Amino acid sequence: MHYPSTPPLRLSSVNLLTDLGWYAGTLHVPGRQSLVDFLAPGSHIVKLTRARIPNENERLPFIAVRRDAITLVEPTQGDELVDTPGSGGRTSSHRVGCLLPVGTLHGTLEVLVNVRVSDFLRQQPGLAVLHDCVLVPYGQPPESSQARKLRIALVNLNRVTGIVEWVNQQV
Repeated sequence: MHYPSTPPLRLSSVNLLTDLGWYAGTLHVPGRQSLVDFLAPGSHIVKLTRARIPNENERLPFIAVRRDAITLVEPTQGDELVDTPGSGGRTSSHRVGCLLPVGTLHGTLEVLVNVRVSDFLRQQPGLAVLHDCVLVPYGQPPESSQARKLRIALVNLNRVTGIVEWVNQQV
């Protein structure tokens, strides 16, 4: 009997923001699959290995994290395949803010040309990819020492209270 082989996996180091705080760990992603596709709705569990849970120093070998508990994913490798190349089409950059339980995530969202941000977000299946981000606690300025810079953030739209488009701030 022949069993199909599993595809080769790549290790993707990430930080995950949940209601408990920031987790750090490794996802095992099929080699050619983008992180967005890997995290797309389907399985209810995200398997995180070599994981550190909030306020703990020791790494755990494995944690099964509920997908709907994840507010955002921060890939920490510079060469991470975040989105499938060419999947976005022609886009324009827009500055937005995601209203999260811990503060506002300011970032740049690539939106299809001639599509409003609100219409684009309604069509997203669950994740929005923001670039050049800063997560700012409410009541703090973006340059606050409590702010956290993120190169890329994959935001779970089901965990966002709202999204602000800064007026006339198409990049």
